[in-house]
Amino acid sequence: MRLGVFVTGSAVRRLSGFLATAVLALAVGGGTGLQAAEAASPHGTIHYAENSSIPTLDPASWSGVTEQRPMSMIYDTLVEYDQTNAGLHPALAASYNVSPNGLVYTFHLRPGVKFSNGDPVTAADVVYSLNRVTSGDPLGAGSAPYSGAYSDIAGYQQWNKSGKTAVPGAPGMSGVSAPSPDVVKITLAAPQPYFLNELALTSAAVLDPRVVQEYGKNYELHAIGTGPYKLQSWNQGQQMVLVPNPGSWRGAPSIAKIIIDENVNSDLQLLRFQQGQYDLMNGPLPSEVFAKVMSDPKLKKLYHTAPMNGVLYFAFNFTKPPFNNRNMRLAVNYAVNKALIVRNITNGRATIMSQPVPPGIAGYNKSLKPYPYNPGLARKYLKLAHYRGQPIYLIYPSQTQDRVRMAEMIQQNLRSVGMNVQIQGVSEWTAFNDEEYNPKANWNMAWYDWWQDYPDAQDFLENLLGTEMFNATNVGNWTNPKFQQLVDTADTLPPTENAQRIKDYQQAEVIAHNQAAWLFIYTLWQDDLVQPWIKPQGTKNDLMLYLHPVLTTQFNRLTTTR
Repeated sequence: MRLGVFVTGSAVRRLSGFLATAVLALAVGGGTGLQAAEAASPHGTIHYAENSSIPTLDPASWSGVTEQRPMSMIYDTLVEYDQTNAGLHPALAASYNVSPNGLVYTFHLRPGVKFSNGDPVTAADVVYSLNRVTSGDPLGAGSAPYSGAYSDIAGYQQWNKSGKTAVPGAPGMSGVSAPSPDVVKITLAAPQPYFLNELALTSAAVLDPRVVQEYGKNYELHAIGTGPYKLQSWNQGQQMVLVPNPGSWRGAPSIAKIIIDENVNSDLQLLRFQQGQYDLMNGPLPSEVFAKVMSDPKLKKLYHTAPMNGVLYFAFNFTKPPFNNRNMRLAVNYAVNKALIVRNITNGRATIMSQPVPPGIAGYNKSLKPYPYNPGLARKYLKLAHYRGQPIYLIYPSQTQDRVRMAEMIQQNLRSVGMNVQIQGVSEWTAFNDEEYNPKANWNMAWYDWWQDYPDAQDFLENLLGTEMFNATNVGNWTNPKFQQLVDTADTLPPTENAQRIKDYQQAEVIAHNQAAWLFIYTLWQDDLVQPWIKPQGTKNDLMLYLHPVLTTQFNRLTTTR
């Protein structure tokens, strides 16, 4: 599952932002409300599995949810989200303040915090960690996937383009400094009211420079952080084991051990869950698994679901005919039976899309309605487009049966109104990305999904439809001058003008809808199977299934009675 950002160039401008109240806090202090339960000692085990391998434990390599789950338990960031997604709070920072002009952020670190190996945390470690993830070559493989998230820090461009790798104590970005051992100062090149969201990303996790320097490219096998858990063992591709970090500033977590099996398919996960071997099964559950769950009264009682901030759509290739013609795009949107896809592919666990932003994001435009299924209108617009039957090539990742079925349903819908659609499944994810991110390749429509980095309309509008993301996450190179003007203006408005920013975003969404920028399919839901002995702590929301930016269960906030 891909998370939001897929940054391909060092010059990418990373934009987002609605949580202005958090950013404007001139002094946010004290506890975060995120402390672990006051259990006498950790107890029990949580055992679960991933469908694929965990690719990394290095924040500089982070790009997806699979690795984000364990990393969220091993590492901390300066700020983090609370349990109800109400806003950002200090984490490793005890407090922070922002200059009146919005350019300078000053963070005061919590006293006495140590890494899980006992090394003390200092402001220099924070500086090193930010310089490392923004360097031109932190891992010997080019820029980090999320490097561009920090491109508005003063000195980013010069540092990133230098190609240097961060070294403790050596110069990096000019905008990041440690005036004292417990103070971090970050200066931006321009006001960025969404900047704290960037610091809450896993890519901004604080590392122990001594350990990184000692192990180099093998660092991830010796990952050290300040989080509630630490790495005990990792047989890569097979199993990872996490145990409590006894020195965590949060106090002891309630779970004594977390075991993560890798490369376990969904059917086997379900079997092991039924046998009680697995404590939970992470979703989204494949449709065939969901059907089994719903047909079993015992499993049905253990099923939990909630809408998530994510979208699934098919991008049009605007660099070539026929979809540089609006009538063709309208024809496709009217021809596809999205309600049938939601019913048959997701079993109703999705909401038909009307715009690029999902309902859980501030700025979602409630006035927009999805394109209805109307084959008659589709034929009308097809005629207006002067379509003559030329082949339309649709590509999609074919690793799951649900995706295959969706592509086949769309092909059938489009053929029924007179389009000559050829579908091509790509079984290897990297190969699919290579083709999809190249609009000069032989495709006209391409499957795409996007899960939020954090709750912000800009995370969707700029990254998925902005001109600066051509040949990257704007895979079809869609562009509209008025849309871009509205988004750019909204990005530069101060937090005190949030109402205007939302208005600008909503107007941009109207343009994307009216121009049929995508084949809008649905917004995503998340679901899980959870054993009855696993309980959430400190919240009534089972397994933290709320609209949370990090899209992952916080295991340090769970308890087990077994």
